[in-house]
Amino acid sequence: MIVLCGLAGCHKPRQTTGILPAPGEDVPILHKMHGTHSHETRAMQVAVRDLATLAQIPLADVPVDFSSEMLLVVTLGRVISDQYSIDIRRVWRDGGVLRVETVVTAPAPGVPTVMASPYCIAVIPRCDLNVAEFANAPPARERSWQQSEPPENWGR
Repeated sequence: MIVLCGLAGCHKPRQTTGILPAPGEDVPILHKMHGTHSHETRAMQVAVRDLATLAQIPLADVPVDFSSEMLLVVTLGRVISDQYSIDIRRVWRDGGVLRVETVVTAPAPGVPTVMASPYCIAVIPRCDLNVAEFANAPPARERSWQQSEPPENWGR
C-alpha cells in the first residue's frame, strides 16, 4: 500500500501556458490581419507559438506576445484573382482540440486574371491544445539550385 501511494505522488503536474477554454467555448480573436498579396505560393494552415516558426512565414509584421498569445495563419497560396479572400471567423474548443472556422470567398465568374496570394492571420490567447487541421510549422520549401533543362525545341 505504501508503494502505491508513493508512486502516485511522484509525478509533477504538466505545466501549461495560456488559457484552457471549457469544451464548446469560443476562443476570442484578439486581432486579425488580412491581405491579398502575401507572396506565399503555398496554401497552408499553421498554428504559430514562437518567433522561430513565425520567421519561416514572412507574411506581415504582426504584433504578438508569444508568452500569452499565438497566431493562426491561413494562406490560399497562388490564385488567379485578387478578388479571392480568406477569413478566420471563429475559434472554439471541441473536446481535446481547438477548431477553426475559415471562410474562402471566391470571385464572380469572368473577373480579370490578376495573380494573388490571400492570407489571414488571427491573434488569439495562447493555448497548448492542438489546432485541428493546422500544422505546427509551415510546409518545407523545395528548392533546386540546379539549372533547368531547356525545352527540346529551344533555339531551333
